Amino acid sequence: MSFSRLSAALAATALLLMPALSSRAEAQDHSLTASYAVTVAGLRIGTGWLSVAFRGDGYAATVRAQTTSVGRLVSAGQGEATARGRLRSTRPVPVSYDLSASEEDKTNVVEMQLSGGNITRVTAEPPLTPHPHRVAVERQHRRGIVDPVSALLIPVPNAEAANGPAACNRALPIFDGRQRYDIELTFVRMDRHPLGQGGQAVVCRARYVPIAGHRSSRRVNQELSRNQDLFVWLAQVGDRPLVAPVRMEVGLNFGRVIIDARSFEYR
Repeated sequence: MSFSRLSAALAATALLLMPALSSRAEAQDHSLTASYAVTVAGLRIGTGWLSVAFRGDGYAATVRAQTTSVGRLVSAGQGEATARGRLRSTRPVPVSYDLSASEEDKTNVVEMQLSGGNITRVTAEPPLTPHPHRVAVERQHRRGIVDPVSALLIPVPNAEAANGPAACNRALPIFDGRQRYDIELTFVRMDRHPLGQGGQAVVCRARYVPIAGHRSSRRVNQELSRNQDLFVWLAQVGDRPLVAPVRMEVGLNFGRVIIDARSFEYR
């Protein structure tokens, strides 16, 4: 399995395989730093790091990850993605998103500028290849969106709501530079997680809903959109009305993909 295909599967849980954030040196009020272990069928195949700098309602996030080659299952790859914007009451409003990823002899570069949640400029290399089954990206698909990194930061109405259904029960309207899709989150239960507030995390079922830019006939898209075995564990970020992932699980035909936080620290 290619690094990019595995990344697409993980995006369905609202975390990319591009996550390992190391924020640039800059003035900040608080920061979140996290590290993640990535396993497939119990086999460790990668590591991710997340780091977000907060200043007022502004955020600057960087995500990096690395995978190792595992036979034909996963190819070696690495990537970094960054996003900047402001946190509003219901979702982040990004102003920029950049991605640089590589696997073997392939590269993937995206640059995106936004205003008010609407894309003003986007470039992606390589671009989408024409295909009769590809759903066209129209103007409306580039409006009212969040990027994949900003989607990891989920505002809630107040700090108390961070540990209940309000942390889930929403659709994340994501555009990654090529494709537009929703990640629908619904509350399942509260569960134990050692890095959650008070050892607790909110478990959401995640559903991948492709909207545009994808090939409707492609099997991986069909399988992901039908997959009911996608879950994300969300933990409160410090005392803020904000949650972020501490664990993701995806059941796929070749095994279970688990991304689990080994550290999750807010300062």
